[in-house]
Amino acid sequence: MNKSWKIFAIGVLLCFVAMALLPYLWIVLTSFKGRLDILSPDPTWFFKPTLANYPAVFIDKDYMPLVFNSLIIATSTTILSIAIGAPAAYVFARHDFTGKEDLFFFFLTTRMAPPISIAVPLFMFFSNIGLTDTIFAVVIAHTTFNLSLVVWMMRGFFAEIPREIDEAAMMDGRSKLGAFIRVIVPMAAPGLAATAVLCFIMSWNEFLYAFILVAFEGRPLTVGIPGLITPHGTLWGQVAAVAIVATLPIILFTFLVQKHLVRGLTFGAVKG
Repeated sequence: MNKSWKIFAIGVLLCFVAMALLPYLWIVLTSFKGRLDILSPDPTWFFKPTLANYPAVFIDKDYMPLVFNSLIIATSTTILSIAIGAPAAYVFARHDFTGKEDLFFFFLTTRMAPPISIAVPLFMFFSNIGLTDTIFAVVIAHTTFNLSLVVWMMRGFFAEIPREIDEAAMMDGRSKLGAFIRVIVPMAAPGLAATAVLCFIMSWNEFLYAFILVAFEGRPLTVGIPGLITPHGTLWGQVAAVAIVATLPIILFTFLVQKHLVRGLTFGAVKG
């Protein structure tokens, strides 16, 4: 019975894995198809592959700078969000002060409003300070909305670390800041990695604010995709090529921090 149950469980998991990977596999295949194969009424699994879609979009249409803009925006947003949000989360986890929970709830409410509801005020704000059509506007906007995620997640990670470790570090002569940077942050590295990955993904995939705040200079890759919809039809092969390239940095980043990511996502789940 146990063996049968194990086989059944493995079968169910394989089905879910196949359902998750099949759309991505289809996008990969589409990026190597010609227009006739793409528009074929029947699904085409076997075809003569072509690399024409990649140079057509990244060289002929000059989409390569958009990739670098996305990297700059997502990396800068992640670094700023962690640098500002992690110390704030540590304060929430370690100190008691008047209005603490109300302030923490205020951080969370910044993620509760529908993004479109503040799109116009956000555009007017950046217009007044002269930052529209710049990468800085997108980085600031993404950082603002990622901060609540960082504070919420890192507060839980810091709370799992015993307070005695802070006290021991300060007894060894370190200041509160020194104990936080040199002792607590390394111990919370798995949590920081998990949070950083989520921040990077959210910034990399974000479309609405990037579309509103930048029109020409500083456009990320997500904003460039609608440009592949022409009056003569959608260039599906080039759209698929852009989609594949857009997933590579996330896959690479996740692979590099996968050890810390797994530990971070399970941090505090099991106590010894």
